[in-house]
Amino acid sequence: MKKIKLLALLVAGATLSPITLAQTTLQYWTLLNGGDGARMKQLVDGFNASQGDYKIETTTLNWGEPFYTKLKTASAMGSGPDMATIHLSKISGFTQTQGLEPIKADILAKAGYDSSKLFPLLWKQSNVDGQSYALPIDTHAMVLYYNKRIAAKAGLLDEEGKLKPIASLDQFEAALKSVKDQGAMGLSMETSPMSYMPYRLWLSMISQQGGKTIENNQFVYGDAGKKAMDAMAKWYADGYATKGLDYASSTTEFMTGRSAFMLNGVWELPSVADGMKSGKLGFEVGIVPLPSFFNGNKAAWADSHALAIPNNKGKPSSDEKMLGIAKFASYINQNALTWAEGGHIPAYEPTVNTKAFKEMPLLADYVSETANHIVYDPDGWYSGAAGPLQATASKYFPAALTGQLPTEKALQMFERDAGKFMSRPAR
Repeated sequence: MKKIKLLALLVAGATLSPITLAQTTLQYWTLLNGGDGARMKQLVDGFNASQGDYKIETTTLNWGEPFYTKLKTASAMGSGPDMATIHLSKISGFTQTQGLEPIKADILAKAGYDSSKLFPLLWKQSNVDGQSYALPIDTHAMVLYYNKRIAAKAGLLDEEGKLKPIASLDQFEAALKSVKDQGAMGLSMETSPMSYMPYRLWLSMISQQGGKTIENNQFVYGDAGKKAMDAMAKWYADGYATKGLDYASSTTEFMTGRSAFMLNGVWELPSVADGMKSGKLGFEVGIVPLPSFFNGNKAAWADSHALAIPNNKGKPSSDEKMLGIAKFASYINQNALTWAEGGHIPAYEPTVNTKAFKEMPLLADYVSETANHIVYDPDGWYSGAAGPLQATASKYFPAALTGQLPTEKALQMFERDAGKFMSRPAR
């Protein structure tokens, strides 16, 4: 709590006692770095300047498991922050261990936070057993980037210069072949050891077949998972994609014009947009939602950033602080164009319908289909961003795609290792 002392006022020659107004400090831990970190700082500074009741003080920590481990440890000791950035894919794990405080509906209403104006899948993911545990900021999904120059030579663009619809696995493979026939590489995607993108695509392709990966701590992907893994491995076996690229190399391959397509997250949009604007790329890029490989289904892996209140042992959040957090979330919604500059789809649906948003380069090309078809990681304490499940998959899936392991063997090894922690109680 900080105090702001006002100067004494002189009225009719009488000196009034100093008037003191209270300002509540909100300690905020975040894992947002780079461009996202800069944009969040802009939002924090804007909120602090917009009112005098609250001041947010931010601490930025390392992304991934180091952040979540420190957050859980500090909260268990009663020394965690008032609020934190978390991924919505971590909600099930946090709630299984009572790691978050539910956010009161009456306080959200008092703050003017209107959940009915959020994309429905995001708000659904934020709620468990009828209680709200997070306030979504965005969704960031896997999408398909394409080089218009190469795609045009391969006959893949329509009259408006946009990628023709790809509605099946056969159509996607035909597109890759037509690019290869033109002498270019078809697809850029990371497949070096410990790469996450193969797992994310695998999850998407299972969902497109109407399947699930895990249910009640048991693998249930069945034939859908095998078909998805075989399909990805075939692209590399047929020479449509470069084997063994790490994340940086896969983006470089695409950004230097050597491949027609890149499967990646929306977070690469700023680099692409800056490259086109500066002329460094030397070609135009388009972005479309993840193709429908199976059954015309548009499901695509995604995650979301959100604000949440850690359950600090012995120090529950006061209604005053919870109100400030909800007001900050409302402020982010009202200023979501700032956050959208990072390629993320704002959680606040009215923003994507504004003229200003529709005029932002490339964003409008994937928003409408993507936000309503996202798929989060399966429930479980071991799931979610940089969690044990993704880390285990990243040990074996890249090897399956690049031919170092048979696809069936890679899945068996993944199940064997993942099963060891899936059988453990939530922690």
